[in-house]
Amino acid sequence: MKTWIVTGGAASGKSTFAKLLHELADGAELFSSDGAVHELLDRPDVAEKIAATFGSQVLGAKGGIDRPKLREVVFRDEGGGLRRTLEGILHPLVREELGKLREAAGVKKAQLLIAEVPLFYESAYDYQADLVIVVAVGTTVQMERLTGQRGLDVATAERICAAQWPLSRKLEAANKVIWNEGSSELLKLQAQLLLQQLDTDNGK
Repeated sequence: MKTWIVTGGAASGKSTFAKLLHELADGAELFSSDGAVHELLDRPDVAEKIAATFGSQVLGAKGGIDRPKLREVVFRDEGGGLRRTLEGILHPLVREELGKLREAAGVKKAQLLIAEVPLFYESAYDYQADLVIVVAVGTTVQMERLTGQRGLDVATAERICAAQWPLSRKLEAANKVIWNEGSSELLKLQAQLLLQQLDTDNGK
């Protein structure tokens, strides 16, 4: 079973592209790091551990983590220490969930595992990737999406972007690059063309 990593900057559309690949590829399984984090933040044991570090202010009304409040607290810290602390709590748990899915996919004889991993390069963890796809957008589009679609203030958006590798570095490291500044139809076409190209490269 091969593992393809889909990564990219904040608001680049990597989750959407990973889902498109999953829909179009035969015998593929999909893992979403963002989805795993959302589920983990609702787990009582994880919420309790995070609240013990960041304070009860980050707890939501139903006992899980209030994501906007946690983001506000984490990215208010200009030194990045709180962000690294949070990653230290969540990243091992996310990798554990990925390991479970990889094992289940192996039992099912899946041919391909597509994993959306936002901080693939930044984490320096061996994901056993056979192919790394970077979904990219320019800085202007990225900031428009973060402040417009997601409602973040400019300072928070800038800190989120600054916490990741610059786009130029990701482009140099990528096996494949997908630009996502156009329509959803264009993004789907790029997914189809990528799969066709990879099939050709593999002699199919």
